[in-house]
Amino acid sequence: MSHAIRMLVAAVAVGALAMSGLMTAGAASATLDGPGTHGPGSGYFSPHAGSHAIGLEAAAPASTRAFAGYQTAVRAGSATVATATFTVPTLSCTAIARAIAPGAGVPANNYQTASVAFVFTGCVNGRAVYFPGLVVNGTETDYTTTPFAAGDVIILTTKVSVNRTRAQVTDVTTGVTKMIIGTGARASAAYFGENGWFTSSASLLHVPDFGKLTFTNCLIDGKTLASWKPHAYQRVNSGGTVQISTGGPWPGGTAFTTHFQHT
Repeated sequence: MSHAIRMLVAAVAVGALAMSGLMTAGAASATLDGPGTHGPGSGYFSPHAGSHAIGLEAAAPASTRAFAGYQTAVRAGSATVATATFTVPTLSCTAIARAIAPGAGVPANNYQTASVAFVFTGCVNGRAVYFPGLVVNGTETDYTTTPFAAGDVIILTTKVSVNRTRAQVTDVTTGVTKMIIGTGARASAAYFGENGWFTSSASLLHVPDFGKLTFTNCLIDGKTLASWKPHAYQRVNSGGTVQISTGGPWPGGTAFTTHFQHT
């Protein structure tokens, strides 16, 4: 195992995903919610903004502290499949630890839990580190000894039904797949984008310089992301400075980009 991976396990991987998908209707503010069941120091991060009332062409992105991307509500309890593709970005790293987790998630049980397929994308000791991770019904598994690389093409799939839950990350470039199947749940929403990452001391890491990240083939139950009229979110720091901006949907409605703005 490389020095960077060892340091990651010691300093960062004991933290966990800041799952932004647990969103409920209300004002566009940001708070830490929930029982923190996804690993030491973790917690639900909830932007508290409407998820589907405004069309893409009319909506300005809401600001959150730990998420950039799109989310939409789904019919409560429906069998919901969220799938997307992205290419692992090349990071410009400094010695300061920074991390995000591009993912596809399905909040469930009236936003009290979630399942997510994601890829840790961060800087550790000045080096870029990538590995897959899965959250199934609120329980997170991080595959820190399965390194990915910049340029790898990744397929994210999260499926939640009342019968069972499945989260899966597939590295198309290397053929590696990580999958967990769990008990069923009642889907509440679906989202695509970059989640934040908490350390074991509950500190939210800043954003690494990833340049631009493109999510493609974004489908919910086989329908284009845009057809759901999801709400856009941009990530900001405590001072309101935009850290990750979210672009509009591409023609066809299955793709969008997020852009690094500030650490």
